[in-house]
Amino acid sequence: MSSFLKALRPIACVLSLSLAAGCGDACLNLANQICSCQPDDNSKAACNQRAKEAEAQFAIRPADEKTCQNLIDAKACDCNKLNTEEGRRNCGLVVNP
Repeated sequence: MSSFLKALRPIACVLSLSLAAGCGDACLNLANQICSCQPDDNSKAACNQRAKEAEAQFAIRPADEKTCQNLIDAKACDCNKLNTEEGRRNCGLVVNP
């Protein structure tokens, strides 16, 4: 599996908003936190839709759930931090080149 696909697994978890079996409470909570930062209802709905599509493509492992919990504990994904490139990178939303 390419390193790009491996990097997308935690992102898929972060963005997963549905209650399907693959992603636990930590990833659901983190995804809700991230999508709540969207400026309006249409953007929030689009974020939710992207999350559902990503979740269908990637199986989430226990290690991914741990990553989500670590991001929550570090407060790495609050709305103010997501306004910057560095904040998005630290939250796992930007794949480093």
